[in-house]
Amino acid sequence: MSIEDAIDKACSAVGINPPKRRDYGRWLQTDTLSAKNGKGDGRVIINETHVTAHNWQTGENVTVGIGGDVEKRDRQKIAQQIQAAKRKQEADAARAAQIATSLVAASRVTGHPYLITKGFRDEKAMVVTVADVRRIGGDYLAPNSACCSAVLVPVRIGDRVTSAQLIWEDGTKKFLFGGSTSGASHRVSSGVDTWLCEGYATAITVRTALHGMKVKPTVLCCFSAANIATIAERLQGRGFIAGENDKPLPQFGGIGASEYYARKTALPFGTPETGSDFNDFFQQAGIFAVQRSLTGIMAGTLRGAA
Repeated sequence: MSIEDAIDKACSAVGINPPKRRDYGRWLQTDTLSAKNGKGDGRVIINETHVTAHNWQTGENVTVGIGGDVEKRDRQKIAQQIQAAKRKQEADAARAAQIATSLVAASRVTGHPYLITKGFRDEKAMVVTVADVRRIGGDYLAPNSACCSAVLVPVRIGDRVTSAQLIWEDGTKKFLFGGSTSGASHRVSSGVDTWLCEGYATAITVRTALHGMKVKPTVLCCFSAANIATIAERLQGRGFIAGENDKPLPQFGGIGASEYYARKTALPFGTPETGSDFNDFFQQAGIFAVQRSLTGIMAGTLRGAA
């Protein structure tokens, strides 16, 4: 199979457009097939022997082998480019970790408009000013001139800060360029059992609901459905997944990404009765409705429960 055929096959399998560039050994950005909503959410990396395509929206990864259609001379050239790209990737990851650490140092714990819009007027979080974000991380992290500050969500693998997510007043979310997020999470509370959530607001909602029931769990914000499955692989003790009502996708057999990846784990799983996630459900139906749903997950009675 030729490189072009492998690219087309991998991209088609995950629902993204083939990238316009043909660099090797580094992730190339492209769009998904979901029009404007998928702009920039596709990734492709071309190596000596295979092509991997990734859909950021669904968390899908597909790898397709190139076969023997690449000349030895071309393989050597590709290998050189891959090594250079690997060095750059490592440098980008180290820089992102350094930037994240500096943002944490520049932050202060206080309230934020985003938390109010999510129903948590008295909630406090790490907050950084737009001036500090631009100075430390770069202008690309600030979505527009009207933004004044962002909630800072450190991304950690173990105790090590590897990246950060910024959530601005209008809900815009930005990750640091090059930061390591696979297998990473953000802990919003500590306890005996562990709850895995995708988004920060969902994690706060789950924590608040369970604390109201006198249940003190560990709650992790995992940033994506696919990453929940990754973190679940190394989870010790009892765990649960507070899933989301994602759009059903053909490549997932007619279910959403949240349920698809939750089913890959051995953990009890459930989704809210209404809304896209448990924070939506909280704002629509109240905290007691969320508590009933979470109790159902723990009892193994909600959809998707193991």
